[in-house]
Amino acid sequence: MNSFYKRLKERLSTFFEDDFGGNLIEYALLIGFALFIFFIIVGIITSILDWTLGLSNDFFNLFG
Repeated sequence: MNSFYKRLKERLSTFFEDDFGGNLIEYALLIGFALFIFFIIVGIITSILDWTLGLSNDFFNLFG
């Protein structure tokens, strides 16, 4: 069991030190950051749409 963890640690360390593993981690971080920004923008847009819908409802309730 101890040799399994030693071998796993060795493989993970070579993977992260390798150029391909580093690029993979970099791309994963970039995709995660892009998704984070995307959901922030979607949240802002939906709050703006809710705000305009509320304003139109108030307008029609005032004059309707």
